[in-house]
Amino acid sequence: MPRIIHLRNIEIESLSNPHADLPADMQIFAQLIVEKHIILQSVPLNSEPGQNTWKVRPECIIPAHAGTFILAVMRHSKSHGTRLLGSVEIARDEALACGENRNSFSFNSMKVNFDGPTLRLTAGFSVSESLLTQTYNGIEILGSQVTFVGGDFQILLHHIQQLQDDSKEESQVDTLELWVMHERILFLPPTNDHRSRLLDQLGDTSLKRWKASQMVHCLNQSVYAYQDALRDDPGNATYLGNLGIALHHRFERLGDLSDLNQGISKLEDAVHLTPDGHPDKPTILNNLGGYFFRRFERLGDLSDLTQGISKLEDAVHLTPEGHPDKPGRLNNLGCFFLRRFERLGDLNELNQGISKLEDAVHLTPDGHPDKPGRLNNLGCSFFRRFERLGDLSDLNEGISKLEDAVHLTPDDHPDKPGRLNNLGTSLKTRFERLGDLSDLNKGISKLEDAVYLTPDGHPEKPATLNNLGISLRIRFEQLGDLSDLNQGISKLEDAVHLTPDGHPGKPGWLNNLGGSFFRRFERLGDLSDLNKGISKLEDAVHLTPDGHPDKPTTLDNLGISLKTRFEQLGDLSDLNQGISKLEDAVHLSPDGHPDKPATLNNLGTSLKTRFEQLGDLSDLNQSISKLEYAVHLTPDGHPDKPGRLNNLGISFCCRFEQLGDLSDLNKSISKLEDAVHLTLDGHPDKRITLNNLGTFRQIRFERLGDLSDFNQGISKLDDAVHLTPDGHPVKPGMLNNLGISLRIRFEQLGDLSDLNQSISKLEDAVHLTPDGHPSKPGMLNNLGNSFQIRFERLGDLSDLNQGISKLEDAVHLTPGGHPDKPGMLNNLGTSLQARYEQLGDLSDLNECISKHKDAAFSITGPAHKLIGLPSAFFQKQLGLDYPSVTVTIRS
Repeated sequence: MPRIIHLRNIEIESLSNPHADLPADMQIFAQLIVEKHIILQSVPLNSEPGQNTWKVRPECIIPAHAGTFILAVMRHSKSHGTRLLGSVEIARDEALACGENRNSFSFNSMKVNFDGPTLRLTAGFSVSESLLTQTYNGIEILGSQVTFVGGDFQILLHHIQQLQDDSKEESQVDTLELWVMHERILFLPPTNDHRSRLLDQLGDTSLKRWKASQMVHCLNQSVYAYQDALRDDPGNATYLGNLGIALHHRFERLGDLSDLNQGISKLEDAVHLTPDGHPDKPTILNNLGGYFFRRFERLGDLSDLTQGISKLEDAVHLTPEGHPDKPGRLNNLGCFFLRRFERLGDLNELNQGISKLEDAVHLTPDGHPDKPGRLNNLGCSFFRRFERLGDLSDLNEGISKLEDAVHLTPDDHPDKPGRLNNLGTSLKTRFERLGDLSDLNKGISKLEDAVYLTPDGHPEKPATLNNLGISLRIRFEQLGDLSDLNQGISKLEDAVHLTPDGHPGKPGWLNNLGGSFFRRFERLGDLSDLNKGISKLEDAVHLTPDGHPDKPTTLDNLGISLKTRFEQLGDLSDLNQGISKLEDAVHLSPDGHPDKPATLNNLGTSLKTRFEQLGDLSDLNQSISKLEYAVHLTPDGHPDKPGRLNNLGISFCCRFEQLGDLSDLNKSISKLEDAVHLTLDGHPDKRITLNNLGTFRQIRFERLGDLSDFNQGISKLDDAVHLTPDGHPVKPGMLNNLGISLRIRFEQLGDLSDLNQSISKLEDAVHLTPDGHPSKPGMLNNLGNSFQIRFERLGDLSDLNQGISKLEDAVHLTPGGHPDKPGMLNNLGTSLQARYEQLGDLSDLNECISKHKDAAFSITGPAHKLIGLPSAFFQKQLGLDYPSVTVTIRS
């Protein structure tokens, strides 16, 4: 009977640990290979950090027909895949001699690569004449269809081609096939001229398998195959380029920056080794430019973006006219220029970007699958130029391109939601410019479609929810429907909730959510909304790194919100902090940045508020300086220019009231006239500017006595009221101002219709003002005064009674200690005195004396004559300056 050789154990020792081929997370296993077939494979052993020896106990039998056999050492690693490390070929006679003499066989393994690890294998054998001692300890027998090892070039090439055909047919992916094929190729000696070609082709096949299956094991095997190809032929530009592409794919999938860095390095080497004129050079340059761009997006290093543009310019230059890849490269270059514009604000970059994208669209034939994407990019670029210059033709052109892009994109295309998002955002912006509600409604519809088409878990869903939330908030501002604002907040909360900490978009979503809470506070007066808004904005500022281009905008919004809380609670620290945040925002905004004028505007209005609190004229002067700079930086035609002119006009008027310099009042009126002239009919802010212009003309009438100022002022106030829908939060204040102005004109000219209209407007103001609103007592006071004046003119006692009733309500609603309460008490006392004189009721006289006494002894403010309080309250209405929270829309 022939003697039986038992393989009892294998000890593997690394003589070159640590080594790149021996990653810390690997498992080691051994294979027994007979006549080029994997007969047995051991169970993988885990490794500990720093471990350099492994003991395998296969307890298996060497087949009797094997004249020689191979012990191969394999490793598997999640980070480095499965590959052959080395092997030792042993003759049957050697194993038999070792077993009979009870010696171990020890030999250094054959290296797979010249730079691979040095492994020493020690195998223990025993010999018997009986099969009764045969045991299998943790041995797995592989299927014969994947067990063939080695082979000549043609056989291996044929088998790789079979794997490629399987990939095309999208058959079930078997990663075992890929690493066994890798192992078979590595059994060829490193000196074999064909080995690197086979490894490169295996890399191609594995990459195709990954694209079809998205299984990371396939992607890893492609990286390892390309790496081994490059080991055999380090100067091969094709292998360098392929490895760079596979590393980039793995970076996109797993996010490991080292993969991206290595990919860039490999492509740089490939570019260096590829001569100009080689047909592959433009492709390599295009890919390298794209990878620099991805690293810029990840790290924000501007030098990466600059390098990316340089490589893309070279790629475009080297691509001949008519080449099918030229439109795609022009598209990429245009997008890179757009991104650098967004970072630096240089308009030349944006113009170059639009030019390249126009060329890309022009060269892309109708029906080409990439045309919708290029139209989308061109539309977004026109939108960005509109944001910078305010030229409506750019916005219209951008919307047209985006509509074409959406129309050409099928509903099941993965990019359709993103294109709908961009179109919806652009339509919303055109509404903000022209005031056409159909644009806003269409924009919301497109964004709702985008949200619906975006599956849960998609990385772009939060951005789309963010834009929908903002658009709903804007419709609330237009129509006053609170359900729009509540829905908008809900969408923004979803956007924040779905965005993980550390995501670059999260600070923007928090910023917008904070802005929407701010709007709801403005509507309902619930301080918890304002506090929530400030909390979200503080989180947004905290999460935004210094140097990030959006940090100034977030600081700007936080500053405005803190200023508003000061106006509610009177805590000066809120106002000071708000101004500090706004100053930081201005400091961080480079000249030429499109948001700098908005931040200067908000800083200017906040400094005016602090002047009103502390009386420091330097704050008011700085306010005017900042607002003048904001207006100067805002180009004609920009949709925000009228609002900034309006705020500058308010600050000039405020300084006029302090110093009495008529030139300040004239400048104020001039700025507001410019603002009205630049604001399109139907724009929601036009009513605010008309209100303020009417108010300031009346102030000039009080100074100069020119009745034309007064009449024009009333005309402007009437226009403002007419343009403001019922339910809008500023309408009561406008009606109040108009009512007071009509009453004053009655006192000047004696036309009773003015007084009747005054009472009607003031009644509307009171009716539209909710109970608990801080302005309601003042409006009741003004209405009561007008009723008394009509009583004095017509003698109708019902007017006097109504006036007393309104004044009593005003006094009742005004808290003790309020600075306006003495004036209201004084006015009520005067009206009670008038009724006593009419009716002789002693209780009216007693009440009259009591009210005047309360007013006289008040410590919060002086007693006013009847004519004084309306003027004082009239001044309060100048606060309709709408500094506003600026909300960032990301598309």
